[in-house]
Amino acid sequence: MLRVLVLAAGAMGVAAMSSASAEEAFIGRWAVKPEVCSARGGDSAANSALVATDTSLWWFEGYCRIGKMYKAKAVYVQAHCGGNDVAVTLDAQGNRMRVTWGKAKAEELQRCP
Repeated sequence: MLRVLVLAAGAMGVAAMSSASAEEAFIGRWAVKPEVCSARGGDSAANSALVATDTSLWWFEGYCRIGKMYKAKAVYVQAHCGGNDVAVTLDAQGNRMRVTWGKAKAEELQRCP
């Protein structure tokens, strides 16, 4: 019986580690420069932090719910922003992320501390 409990506890530990390490690389707070990390609001990528969760994106464009998502080298998202759908590409590599929002020029962001 003790062996069964030990095996079950080990399996639960592995499952917990798997879900914790499965967090998407794009999740977090990102900005063009560290001074912008604590910014609230803003009207451009230069003065607004991007906050990304597994279900939403919040940037100077406003709040967007993540709809469809395709993962390859980057993550391709269909974001629902109010009444508009926006194609967003999130290419996170370590502490840097290249973001393409709609048809705008790609922005290079860094992870906030």
